[in-house]
Amino acid sequence: MKFEVEFYKHGNKNPISDFILSLDEKLQLDTFALLRKLEENPFVLGSMSKKIKGVKNLFELRIKGQYIIVRLFYCYKRNRIIIVLHGFVKKSQKTPKKELDIAIKRKREIENE
Repeated sequence: MKFEVEFYKHGNKNPISDFILSLDEKLQLDTFALLRKLEENPFVLGSMSKKIKGVKNLFELRIKGQYIIVRLFYCYKRNRIIIVLHGFVKKSQKTPKKELDIAIKRKREIENE
């Protein structure tokens, strides 16, 4: 049940790669390991992945570091492709609307391609 994970790109820019590479080395490794699990079978990630309520086809991955929490938003595209749309460091209990809005905007771009 293999999927392919791709990162959202805007022109020559790859904001997802840039974000992941801005994290410390341990969090980078944890993030890439979770993305590999997502490729292998996104339906068995349990509490590390959840659907965003009220938004069709939008999910978040949860990566917990020693002192920070990282979130990656993603959506499914045809032919078993998963697009990682946006990443951020979570600093509060609730997901900031600004971060969610970025993911939704990028998802719409992907859907309209």
